Amino acid sequence: MEDTPQPRRLAFEPDGDIGQSSNPSPNTCEMDGTNTTNNENGIKPSSSIVEPSTASDRLPTVEEGKSVDTTIQNKLKEKLNLVPEEWTPKVGMIFQTVDEAYEFYNTYAGHVGFSIRKESRIFDKRANQIRYSKFCCSKEGRRAVDKRRINSKNRRPETRCGCMATMKISRVKDGYRVIDFNENHNHMIATPIKPHALSSQRRIIGVHGTQAEMADNPRITPKAVLELKANEVGGRENVEFTCIDLNNYLRSYRTRNMEKGEAGGILQYFEDRQSQDPSFVYAIQLDQAELVTNLFWADAQMIVDYAHFGDVVSFDTTYRTNKKNRPFAVFVGVNNYRQTIIFGAALLYDETVDSFEWLFKVFLKTMGGKKPNTILTGDDATIEKAINLVFPESHHRLCVWHMFQNATKHLSGVFEKFSSFSQDFRSCVYDFDDVDEFENAWNDMINKYGLQDNDWLQTLYGKRHKWALVYGRQTFSAGTNTTQRSESLNSGLKKYLNIKYDLSSFLQHFEKVVADKRYEELKAEFATTQSTPIIAAHVGILDYASHVYTPPIFSMFQNEVLQQLDCRIEEDHVVSETIAEYTVGLYGTNRRFKVTFDSRNNSVSCSCKNFEFVGILCRHALKILDYRRVDIIPPCYVLKRWTIGARKSRSEASHDSNQCSDQATKIATHRKELFHLLTQVVNKAALSDDVYKMVMQAGEKLLEDVTGCLKQASIEQSSVASDVNFLQVLQPEIFSNVGF
Repeated sequence: MEDTPQPRRLAFEPDGDIGQSSNPSPNTCEMDGTNTTNNENGIKPSSSIVEPSTASDRLPTVEEGKSVDTTIQNKLKEKLNLVPEEWTPKVGMIFQTVDEAYEFYNTYAGHVGFSIRKESRIFDKRANQIRYSKFCCSKEGRRAVDKRRINSKNRRPETRCGCMATMKISRVKDGYRVIDFNENHNHMIATPIKPHALSSQRRIIGVHGTQAEMADNPRITPKAVLELKANEVGGRENVEFTCIDLNNYLRSYRTRNMEKGEAGGILQYFEDRQSQDPSFVYAIQLDQAELVTNLFWADAQMIVDYAHFGDVVSFDTTYRTNKKNRPFAVFVGVNNYRQTIIFGAALLYDETVDSFEWLFKVFLKTMGGKKPNTILTGDDATIEKAINLVFPESHHRLCVWHMFQNATKHLSGVFEKFSSFSQDFRSCVYDFDDVDEFENAWNDMINKYGLQDNDWLQTLYGKRHKWALVYGRQTFSAGTNTTQRSESLNSGLKKYLNIKYDLSSFLQHFEKVVADKRYEELKAEFATTQSTPIIAAHVGILDYASHVYTPPIFSMFQNEVLQQLDCRIEEDHVVSETIAEYTVGLYGTNRRFKVTFDSRNNSVSCSCKNFEFVGILCRHALKILDYRRVDIIPPCYVLKRWTIGARKSRSEASHDSNQCSDQATKIATHRKELFHLLTQVVNKAALSDDVYKMVMQAGEKLLEDVTGCLKQASIEQSSVASDVNFLQVLQPEIFSNVGF
């Protein structure tokens, strides 16, 4: 009888028969007692078969190793220190199956904040088993060059950066043994609220409880199931799957009918929100009969968002609640990813000056007295009066989109008769950088089409300072001149409110819309940390911008850099020893722009006012910077609100008192951050009796420490006050001079 042929031993497999282990372990995930080098473990090299190698399975070069940011490594060490030892892979661990080893490493990856993939394996066909497998970070290796990229307009962002993190296992007698583990990364890891977005962490384990019951309802959507699951686990960031993963589930989660009256239900909703979020703010205006008329509310996140991005606000009241037809007012803005964010909302009884004045005053008080630089609204006389009363220093701009809609109504005959009128009218709105040029173009348009007696155009001309871009370029508006962000939000509301809900249900469904907007921002932040934008040309100014700006803003800036190739310098003259003035033209057009450059600080300004209006340098200014050999954006032209770091880290926000406009905003920020952290602790600790007891003991100790710290601070303040009073008695003339 012939001997059964034995498979050849791999270079990394231990000496002896395949499947044999020098220190077998009967239990899963048990250490074999060794944690030594390969030679000490009995692993001998083989001249026949070696570990599989690929283009992506290479060690980083010295230059790549040196480029690893020390900040990334420090944050990685902090994260690794928080991972319990029993969850950390170690050389010598034994797993019964490859899948069990993968799940263990994937769980560890989720705690640290990175995604993994199965990189390679060796399968023994004779033994019908896997002899070796390698799991690695999803950012391991480099993406192969795709010949199609030459003709691609929108290339995929690069997601791999040659990360070294891996775990390798080899077949032994009792299962699979970890033979190599590398915990080092050369990239940013996901923050604690973002691991759910990692590809290897997204999975559907099952639909439990209420979700299973909802599956019988043909009107339920994947979105509703996802929202319900998010409520159960304390937020969407704790859900292990996304809405895309639930595209076969049914729709809609219906709120229960309110047993109380409408006013009582609204008040109950506000009280419940405030118990969950102590920084939740709401205000109610009563009429003379003590009946509820106007409502305003904002949560802690809205207040913090306004502190970061409240320089430009869009206010709109065009949406009506379905059942009561009450005006729904919303304050929205734009974040550093050019996404819509919500600062506050209101339900109004009517649209009078008194209602808007009350609303604006409540909004201003809620936001700590910080007024917006620019506020965009529709053309409404009552809103304009209220803005003049409450926000007199803010620049009030009218929505251009609404203006065009009104023009098609009041000038329908002109649009039908003259095909060129639309372009001339649009040119007056957008195309002029000089006031005199605008005035001449407006008069030419009026005379060309015989509109001297048109009352609507005369009224519109009287408001030209609020809609003509030539008057608004000097004021920062984040590149926004319409209220369409509010319109977009209204369309989002309609997706939820397609049934005649009462006001209590309306508030609950609006909360879902807000959660959607915030989740989109979370995804954008995560995508930024996991990829780098494609640079069209490797020039210093673009390379710097790609690391500073968010992807949408970098795309806008890169377009300006590329468009400056179509610009030419036609004239230049010296104004002073350090200041020069240039005339920049565009190929194929007759437009000219004046650009001033100061060599003392590399400051530059252009007559188009793109930086003042949008917040990024224009192609004309970039042409002069390139001409003057300025290879980096001067710091004064990088607006923080457009950068990746527009929102500071949690620790920075907690210790930097300058982040908040006043004490109320600062307290709201602290409450939000503490509430988010402690909510995660509560949700996780409630699942285990032992963990619950441990958290309760630690919580009681923490409460004692906090109380003691506050008492000590109170004693120190009292001591300082007593010393001041004592000194005032001894030397009153000194304190009278310094103003005590």
